[in-house]
Amino acid sequence: MLHAGAKMRATRCLVIAGAKRFDAEMRHLGIKLRYIPAKDFLDQYQKTPVDQEVLEMAAQLMKRAKRQIGATREDVINGIKSYVVARTLLAREQADAITMDCLGALGQSTVSLPCIAWSKMNDDGIPAACEADLGAVATHIVVQYLFDRPGFQQDPVAETARDALIGAHCSCPTRLGGFSAEPEPYDIVHHHGVRDATARPVWRIGQRVTLADVLPGTDKVPTKMVIAAGTVLENVAVPPAGGCVVSVMVKFDGNTDVLDFPGFHQLFFYGDFKRELVQFCRLFNLEPVGA
Repeated sequence: MLHAGAKMRATRCLVIAGAKRFDAEMRHLGIKLRYIPAKDFLDQYQKTPVDQEVLEMAAQLMKRAKRQIGATREDVINGIKSYVVARTLLAREQADAITMDCLGALGQSTVSLPCIAWSKMNDDGIPAACEADLGAVATHIVVQYLFDRPGFQQDPVAETARDALIGAHCSCPTRLGGFSAEPEPYDIVHHHGVRDATARPVWRIGQRVTLADVLPGTDKVPTKMVIAAGTVLENVAVPPAGGCVVSVMVKFDGNTDVLDFPGFHQLFFYGDFKRELVQFCRLFNLEPVGA
């Protein structure tokens, strides 16, 4: 925990959003933030060639997939190209983690959204969060540094019939068991907007999982972390269900009110680490919040 906390405070996160370049810091966590314009990603994408490395990484991703539905080889290549672009910007800015206003930066362009890029980054042990969400990237950082495994940032949906929470998003890592583990079985499919490719892993039914969500504080409000543990019930098929293509249903311990579940963009990750996260919060003066 001391090592993870020290590493967290030494981390610089690249935030790709807006039109200005500046530096900041997350209160209470010590994570450094370097903002760069969204245009930097677009400019670097145009300069990045589809070289042999890109083709080989795309081929490897497709070879390991159980199925490839809808998404084409070109879609996968474009997604891997976005990974190389993000890697280049991380090296240029000497950063350790990344998040981007994905749709705001790229939604009106033909450039591939970073669904595959972020999945691969998180598999490689590089914290990568969607939608320029600072709380989410901070949670990725804590989870990866403490537990040597990636997490799944998701949009929560209440499933009242089963008193469960469905976490849904279009970017999910595949090495859910840890960075040195084999990937979970996955399909390659389209993002729910029927554009760009993404990997859709199959979560183990009955697997114990932890939920974590850092809620950044201010000078007057402490930084909090929502923490819960539960069990995977189902991989929700999309389609026929609507929404994001990675959709995982989890039943959390206790009598949780799924209609009033705290947080947003919480991370699901393999293993029951609720106790360790509470201890980490106490060690670093964060406020643990039970779901």
